[in-house]
Order: sequence, then C-alpha cells, then structure tokens
Amino acid sequence: MKRDEIKHYNGKDGKPAYIIYKDKVYDVTNSRFWKNGVHMNRHKAGEDMTDFISMAPHGDDLLKRDNIKFVCDLEPEVVEEDKKDKLRRLYARYHPHPVFIHYPMGILYFGAFMLLLYIFTRQNSFELAAFYSLICGTLSIFPAILSGILSWWLNYEMTMTKIFRNKLLFSAILSVFCIFISLLRLFNPEIVTNESLFAIYCLVYFLSIPVLTLIAYNGGKITWPN
Repeated sequence: MKRDEIKHYNGKDGKPAYIIYKDKVYDVTNSRFWKNGVHMNRHKAGEDMTDFISMAPHGDDLLKRDNIKFVCDLEPEVVEEDKKDKLRRLYARYHPHPVFIHYPMGILYFGAFMLLLYIFTRQNSFELAAFYSLICGTLSIFPAILSGILSWWLNYEMTMTKIFRNKLLFSAILSVFCIFISLLRLFNPEIVTNESLFAIYCLVYFLSIPVLTLIAYNGGKITWPN
C-alpha cells in the first residue's frame, strides 16, 4: 500500500483504522484505544505514528497485541524531507522542554522554602537565598515556556485541548507573579522592614508554588494520559 492510500483508512464511516509505524502498516480498528480512529483525542488513524510512538511512554510492543494486526509493508516512495520532521527528530533526541522545565520548578520550590525558613528564623541569609532563587527561577521560566510551545507545535500541531489551555494559562499567571515580585523585591531591597510590602511579596511568592505545581500536573497528564 502507498502512503496516500493509508489516509483513507481513518476509522470513520465504517472504514478500518490503519496507522503507519516504521514503514509498516498496522490495523488498529479493534483496539479500544483507537475508537472511531482517534487515539487520546490527539492522534488520528491514517497517519504515520512513528515519531509519536517513539516519544510515547509505552514502546512499540503494543503493536504486538492480539487486537492490532500487521497489514503490509509500506511501498517506498521518494519524497523530500519536511523541515518540520527534521526538527521533530532533533526535539526527540534532545528533549529541550523536559530539560528546561525542571529549572524553574526546582529553583522556585527551593526559593519558597528559603523564604519560609526566613519567616521562622529571621536569618537574612535565608531571605537573600529566596531572592536569588526567585531571580534565577523567573529567568528560567521563559526558555521553559518557549520550548513548551515548540513541543506543542512539533508534536501536537498546536491542537488546543484542555490540558494545553491550562498549561498556557498557568504559565502566564506564573510569569506575571514572578516578574511582579522580582521587581518588587529588586526596587525595595529593605522590603523586610516594610510589613505591608513584605506581606504582599510573601503571599505572591507562595501562591506561585501551587500555580507551578498545576503546570507540572498538566504536563504529566500529557506524558501519562491515564
């Protein structure tokens, strides 16, 4: 079968659902994960799933299940490589978003803990550590967001699902929170002596932690949908 022919086997209107993996055609019609030719509300039958299966938490062993059948080898064809496919392979090799996202997560959690220690001990070194962590964490948010958008574009065609909507919303909120308290602390170096400003600083700092956690939670739902 040719690649263009596979597109017609999309699992809709009573048609069987075929997918391509490493130039082989598989029939996933009877799989409960491919109802109506759609997998996890993102992937559609009739398409090449090679890159997606390679990046999925499961391996290609799932194609050996009884309800998935090998159909045939895909007929070779001469096609020019899409630039997006090249970028997708580079992304799959280096995983920029999973790398970058851990920086703001680790640094801001640490900074909030340092601020909490300052509140209980009144040791200036803890407050200073919280401030430096905030600056580093704020700066690391932007490569994490940009690499996340890159991943969304390459791997999910920028499909706006609830999960991605939540990640975008909470990422925007986190950015505003962190920029605000960074500037507040930067222009008020003696902020600990001003009770009202310090209370606002602490409140927003600590509120950023559940926002960050929600971003991580929604990211986990992409990797492990079930």
